[in-house]
Amino acid sequence: MKTPIVAFSLLLSGFLALPIVAQDDNQDGNQAGFQGFWEVVTSTGRFVSRIDQIASASEHEYFIDGGVKVYECTVDTDGGQTARFYYLEPVTEGSSITSGSATVNRLKDLANKVSDKAGTGDIDMIVTKHYPETTHAKTSEFRLKNKETVKQIYEDILRVWAEEKGRGAKNRLIIRNG
Repeated sequence: MKTPIVAFSLLLSGFLALPIVAQDDNQDGNQAGFQGFWEVVTSTGRFVSRIDQIASASEHEYFIDGGVKVYECTVDTDGGQTARFYYLEPVTEGSSITSGSATVNRLKDLANKVSDKAGTGDIDMIVTKHYPETTHAKTSEFRLKNKETVKQIYEDILRVWAEEKGRGAKNRLIIRNG
């Protein structure tokens, strides 16, 4: 009966001799990811695409009715999936994205409390769609907290996809507070 114990001991010592490589999903910034893929992790979700399936990437700004400026990075894939990473900004300093009134701000605070209890997080980070006008089939949308993060994502996809062509070591971007 010594054979199973000896075999187990050898197996265990082999595992202990292996280097431990841990990937910290909680640390923001560029990290190694899956070979041949590009991934963005945000506080509200993830987008992963094969690098050779990325068809285009763009960074742009535009206005939508209601006085909101949108800063956006869009990544299209050959498979028809599109990722939209965007930040919304009111046009004037004194206005809010909704209407600027104290009542709306109070309702927004209450909505944040309810969404926190429900586990959905900050209401300002939730993508809002008005069916059927803003229903985007095959579109993954990510609302960001900072407009600088839009540029960060665009620069990352440009580096991984266009410059390194998937040969780089860091193809995963983690943004928790952006």
